[in-house]
Amino acid sequence: MRRGNASAVLRAVLAGGPLSRADIARSTGLSAPSVTKLTAVLVEAGVLREEAPLEAAQGRPRVPVGVDPRGPAALGVHIGLLRTTLGLVALDGTVAAQRVLDHDAPADGGLDPRRIAEQAVDGAREFLADRLGGRRILGTGISLGGWVDGDTGTVVEHSALGWSDVRLLELLDGRLPGPVLLDQNVRASARAELWFGAGREVDDFVYVFFGNILGAAVVVDRSVHRGPGAAAGGIEHLPVSGEPGTPCPCCGAACLSAVASDAALVERARTAGILSAADEHLPLERLIAAARPAGTGSGDLRAQELLRTRARHAGRAVATVVDLLNPSRVVLAGGIVAADEYLADLRQEITDRVHRGWSATERVVTSTFGSGTLVVASAMPLLEGVYQDPIALLGPEGRESPAAQGVAS
Repeated sequence: MRRGNASAVLRAVLAGGPLSRADIARSTGLSAPSVTKLTAVLVEAGVLREEAPLEAAQGRPRVPVGVDPRGPAALGVHIGLLRTTLGLVALDGTVAAQRVLDHDAPADGGLDPRRIAEQAVDGAREFLADRLGGRRILGTGISLGGWVDGDTGTVVEHSALGWSDVRLLELLDGRLPGPVLLDQNVRASARAELWFGAGREVDDFVYVFFGNILGAAVVVDRSVHRGPGAAAGGIEHLPVSGEPGTPCPCCGAACLSAVASDAALVERARTAGILSAADEHLPLERLIAAARPAGTGSGDLRAQELLRTRARHAGRAVATVVDLLNPSRVVLAGGIVAADEYLADLRQEITDRVHRGWSATERVVTSTFGSGTLVVASAMPLLEGVYQDPIALLGPEGRESPAAQGVAS
């Protein structure tokens, strides 16, 4: 009961903090003495800290408590097509530090998982030596796109990376701060939105990611649906009608991945001569910059049409999901939100195609995390463990637990 009450206190502060102890008692229904004792324990654990006192109309000033951004942190590692991103994520969901490791361009179109694992291990050691300081490390969360089964530590399929049945956690075993947890990036991002973003106000939503990979996460009653084998959320092979072009190498059809992913968009821009083969660094950003007006110019009309068409394809896919699930909210993320001037086209496509009286203007929102999304999402399984049982950070005699004491060598 004490652990459950401590979790309730921490979750109340996360949702509405900083809060006074009286406000926490009202929010949780716990007695004032219980809240006082539990906040003292959480301050001792480095989870909460006292903020500047608030002047009261009468009596003594109130001292609110908030989540300590300098307290325990998780290492988040996101493995993408072009780069691996590392970050230290505090308990309040803020990114204390971040580093990007660019991948070497593969000669065969795929990335060797052993080489990527080595790069992540070496990069994490250097990163933590530089940026961890004296703070506690909760462990390492790893996320990537595709079909990921965290229970078995396996990347079942990631077509963009060229991976199939890669036992990623075995490659990293004992070489990163533990525990080490693996999750699919879209599901992990949906969990981050549940705690800190667009999902805080609703109990159900769909998180849809359009980037180099595509995927969806369905949240019902504040739980992310995984399905057997953690295979839920695959939208990349939804068929797309009326779109010429190279068929998908996986399904052989003009599917969503073949026409609406960042990689497909960049390839079309190169074919059209908008981008050159030399534009390897941040090609999507270069395409968006070419489309936007500069000075007295109107921007590249071909680039604008590519981005607008991608937004419309995405809108049609989202409309299918909306008709099926009728979610309270749809959260968009990935490269598609970087060109936000085309989101109106996406919303209009949803409005034109949905059949359930669903308002895309009101219910389609973008992710709240920006550049920190990848590492925050990766760290979420570890952060959620603290939210559910913050007292576990203390040993039996009030000492730090072994899992929170440092960095694996």
